[in-house]
Amino acid sequence: MRPDAAPAPRADWVQLTNFPDSVSQPSLSPDGRMLTFIRGAGSFSTPGQIYVKILPDGEPKQLTADSLSKMSPVFSPDGSRIAYTTNPPWDTWLVPVLGGEPQRWLPNASGLVWSSKGNVLFSEIVDRLEGDHMKIVAAQESRAGERDVYVPSPKGAMAHRSFPSPDGKWVMLAEMNDRGTWLPCRVVPMDGSSPGRPIGPSDGACWFAAWSPDGKWMYVSSQSGGAFHIWRQRFSESGISPTPEQITFGPTTEEGIAMAPDGHSLITAVGLQQSAIWVHDSQGERQVSLEGYADHPKFSPDGKRLFYLVLRNGSSELWFADLNSRQTEPLLPNFAIPGQGPNDRYDISPDSRQVVIQARDSEGKMRLWLAPIDRRSPPRPIPNVEGDGPKFGPDGEIFFRGREGSYGFAYRVRQDGSGLRKAIEYPVIENRGLSPDGQWLVVYARYAPPHQEQTAATMVFPLNGGSGFRLVAPTGINPTKWSADGKFLFLSLSSSAYSGTVGKTFVIPLPPGQTWPALPTEGFQSEAEIGKLPGVRVIDADAVPGPTPDVYAFSRQTVQRNLYRIPIR
Repeated sequence: MRPDAAPAPRADWVQLTNFPDSVSQPSLSPDGRMLTFIRGAGSFSTPGQIYVKILPDGEPKQLTADSLSKMSPVFSPDGSRIAYTTNPPWDTWLVPVLGGEPQRWLPNASGLVWSSKGNVLFSEIVDRLEGDHMKIVAAQESRAGERDVYVPSPKGAMAHRSFPSPDGKWVMLAEMNDRGTWLPCRVVPMDGSSPGRPIGPSDGACWFAAWSPDGKWMYVSSQSGGAFHIWRQRFSESGISPTPEQITFGPTTEEGIAMAPDGHSLITAVGLQQSAIWVHDSQGERQVSLEGYADHPKFSPDGKRLFYLVLRNGSSELWFADLNSRQTEPLLPNFAIPGQGPNDRYDISPDSRQVVIQARDSEGKMRLWLAPIDRRSPPRPIPNVEGDGPKFGPDGEIFFRGREGSYGFAYRVRQDGSGLRKAIEYPVIENRGLSPDGQWLVVYARYAPPHQEQTAATMVFPLNGGSGFRLVAPTGINPTKWSADGKFLFLSLSSSAYSGTVGKTFVIPLPPGQTWPALPTEGFQSEAEIGKLPGVRVIDADAVPGPTPDVYAFSRQTVQRNLYRIPIR
């Protein structure tokens, strides 16, 4: 039987924008005559600007001009205004379609959409200790009558975007778990009576969704298979849905879905994004990884190899390059390493003989696995340990982040599973670094400055007991590294097509015999403050230190996207 809504071949796709860089997150006005989007490198949230365009051939008009990170622009029901989210903080702003000064509208409200005239859905932060625990709520525009539609679990999980059905009875949503990993999209009842069910491919992150105008089809942008494409699935109130089917294919990615009011087409951001590992040394820069999307480089302590992750089928695989022969190969072929973001997912032992990796076991539990670099034996899990973000201590002990009850803590354990105990008593969201002498642990956690609200920060704690201190106020600091000779501290901000950020690393000289530079009382408050330190060197990449001061590695990302209309026949 022929399906009643087949996608058109790629030759029939119609290009709507022609920018040399990247645009994303398209949304249509209720009458389908206007298109809004963000011009910026990131897919989820990006330091970019809101644009509007009259279809089909109007010139794009820029509506904002600021440095705020933005996401999820949508038209108001009358088409006169565009609502969008800024972060941090996660607030909703409004800007007139005809131009004018943007105004903050609803604080602590992100991914806002109108479910009907005068009624909205948005994400709201309910707990800041364990990450930003975010739920979907329904309310009037005044925020009156606010009620929960979906509260993800456990604490720290985040429901970011919602997509109400045409009849107002159901909501599709995009969510993360408590470790910042995107999940498949979900459909839940608007009345909040149940947590609903996942939809679309079960093995792919889902960032965007849309309904057909008659409410019979659910469309999702899923990363199943390792790249974002558009899938669809028949909606069923019974909870038993037919198998999802993929409707876009090929070498590009398709992210974001704006469904035309007549249901005969959709608009999406079509693009290409790549990431390669590079090494800088006395002879200049050279590319190390040859194919695939590669990131998270790390030198072995003996300086002979460079390890990195290659994205394959939605998870990562650990590869390495021999720095003498320049040969590259997977260390553990087909051994899937899940996770996203800047958190370390593997580490190399001080003697350069082992790696520790976070990966799921046959029951889906996140375990820590040890594997010899010479591959003489298979990876083995550390007994009775669940967690992520593993790091080797100088004596071979493993530090990691695990959960106790509602919150996460930093733990330490011996390689045979004995000696398991908390490394510090302070709740943490992620482990971010361990000093070479094993005396200091760097974590991403919540921190309350004097007389201020609790906020995210990169913090440092002594492992021999005592209170910690804030190292950096911004939240985008990657795992903290030290040069091999211990004379320099590397503070990096990551490059990410996901967030549109461009990497930067501050190489800070340290006083003789010291682990930290001279710090302000409340830590560094901005990149500019770090850049003013005496002797600091800035690398325009998220660099990791190599065996000598002039050697470092980094990932270089490129992204290009434009909006296309795809007919549905």
